[in-house]
Amino acid sequence: MDFCQVLTEKRKGIRESRGIEPPLTRCPRCGAVSRSDVSGVSIRSALFALKKIGAVTEAEHEALDKSWSKFKTRNRLDAYGRKAEPTQNTDGEGSDSCC
Repeated sequence: MDFCQVLTEKRKGIRESRGIEPPLTRCPRCGAVSRSDVSGVSIRSALFALKKIGAVTEAEHEALDKSWSKFKTRNRLDAYGRKAEPTQNTDGEGSDSCC
């Protein structure tokens, strides 16, 4: 299990143990209201958390963030450090994601 997945599972466990439900969202296309899928913990969000708790300095955070951005682009990774999926057509036509 990779780093982001471990943090995502920990966050999910904390939310479940405290009875915190995912937020409600409204579909912009049909107006349906449902619980959203709580996103995972990305590499960048982990870096910001490390800065917030004082594990890294502002300068270290900036250097790590810049390094991660370059590495991610060079290796075609997504925000979670996995190989990025090819992007789909997002013009809204022909995509029935919820309706």
